[in-house]
Amino acid sequence: MVDLTQIYCVGRIGQSGDWSFIVECVGSEGWALDPAASRDAEVLIFDPRPDDPPSFFTYLADGELQLHFELGFGYDPVGAQPELLRPALEAAGVIPPEDSIDDLLGEDEELSPVEEKRRVMRVVGEHFGLSLPRQVIENGQLPAVVTCTSPPSSW
Repeated sequence: MVDLTQIYCVGRIGQSGDWSFIVECVGSEGWALDPAASRDAEVLIFDPRPDDPPSFFTYLADGELQLHFELGFGYDPVGAQPELLRPALEAAGVIPPEDSIDDLLGEDEELSPVEEKRRVMRVVGEHFGLSLPRQVIENGQLPAVVTCTSPPSSW
């Protein structure tokens, strides 16, 4: 039996094509996932962090960090493949061209955080062939799993 007083985060799991996924809310600690969890697999983490920016994307594969970047504070990717998504992110208008010292948009224009996240999700989905089934996620048709039984370290 599960002690409900010790549940800090719950996710919903599902499958889309060749990908398995989990959708979590409050308390996700994807940023702290050990790259070893991706041994013989690929792991994509996109945490929009609406209440505690910055949002971030992490790609782990074969036990190593391949790519990690944050949104909203410039583009400073790290990992074994830091340039993996740069051309697509530039084309989507999420980041300025690499050699540009000008702003991406005019002074009075700026992507809203919601639009920025949408564009990143589109780029990631197209690159990795991942499409999350929005209707299934929103309608709660997915099994729930406990993902954290102690307070996240970020609390």
